[in-house]
Amino acid sequence: MGCSSVQGVKNFSECQFNYKDVTNIQLASIDVSHIRSPKELSYMDLLQLIPAFKDKSLGLNMNVNINVTNPNPDEAKLEGVDYIIWIDDREVLNGNMDKKISIASKQTEVLSIPVSVNLLNVASFTTLDALLEFVIGLATDNIDASRMKVSLKPYFIVGKKKMKTPFYVTIGGDKIMPKKK
Repeated sequence: MGCSSVQGVKNFSECQFNYKDVTNIQLASIDVSHIRSPKELSYMDLLQLIPAFKDKSLGLNMNVNINVTNPNPDEAKLEGVDYIIWIDDREVLNGNMDKKISIASKQTEVLSIPVSVNLLNVASFTTLDALLEFVIGLATDNIDASRMKVSLKPYFIVGKKKMKTPFYVTIGGDKIMPKKK
């Protein structure tokens, strides 16, 4: 690993991670990305959601987008990231992305993490309305979105060996998720 590669790894350790948004939200294969209220769901959407809710098989698919900002005067690099997605402080998904990321000096790049879970296995909702308010909150950045967090553990290649940071960076909860006033 050359000096510039070592500097790229060091620079990445100083990057700032912030929640951007959640996109491409689908609940039981229904695109809810642009829905702002449960009242906006069509009759056909409800005919699909109600049985899935009763059967406790309500798939949630989405992309969680994180801004990664490089405050350094030189490029920052990483080879990939391990991640954990949390809802209501419960781990709902973990995985890794072997994706090289280079961020130019004083620039921000978006790290997009795909999420696919059975929402009813990972969070408690007593009514379909409560569940819809939560999911719609993810799309509209309302206060319910603060129930979700993302933990990231970046890794680098040093020589031929994968080196992970010794800790996770956690983004979300009440710390950084936007709230409507």
